Amino acid sequence: MRCSGWSSRAISACSAAALAALLLAATASAHVVARPQFLPAEGRTTLVLEVPNERNEPMSGLSVTLPAGLAPVQAAAPSPWELALEGPRATWTSGSLPPGLSASFPLAVEASTEPGPATLQVEQRYPGGEVVRWPLALTVTPGSVPREHPWRGIAVALVGLGLLAGLGALAWRRRDRAA
Repeated sequence: MRCSGWSSRAISACSAAALAALLLAATASAHVVARPQFLPAEGRTTLVLEVPNERNEPMSGLSVTLPAGLAPVQAAAPSPWELALEGPRATWTSGSLPPGLSASFPLAVEASTEPGPATLQVEQRYPGGEVVRWPLALTVTPGSVPREHPWRGIAVALVGLGLLAGLGALAWRRRDRAA
């Protein structure tokens, strides 16, 4: 099957645009990621911070500063790291993360804020005094969601259908009487 001239030009233009987008797109760089990315309001969640070391020297420290309404309440320090909790900040020191590797840092966080976006400030520290800063976006969700009861919904739907059937029957009887 042969394409018309118009569709061939459109395909060529789209292909060229896609190729340009791929060539001009910036390379994606790794950054600190939290799992999960959602925290329940008025609740406690353990975040696992996945931290990559993209430098050519070992990472020697990590700190996370939480915004108002979020507080670090407990954290584990992966061996050989040591953890200090001071106010809204959790700091891991005395460890080393070799270049090109990643490590997981658990951090329990308590939310006492309204639902909405929250940004943690993460700092990776290096022996020469360099600091790499990352904003880490999270979302605070509404607190616990009440369990749904599907049988109640089904019962209400059946009652509604029964009422509609009854009204339909009454209308049918009235129509028959009027005729």
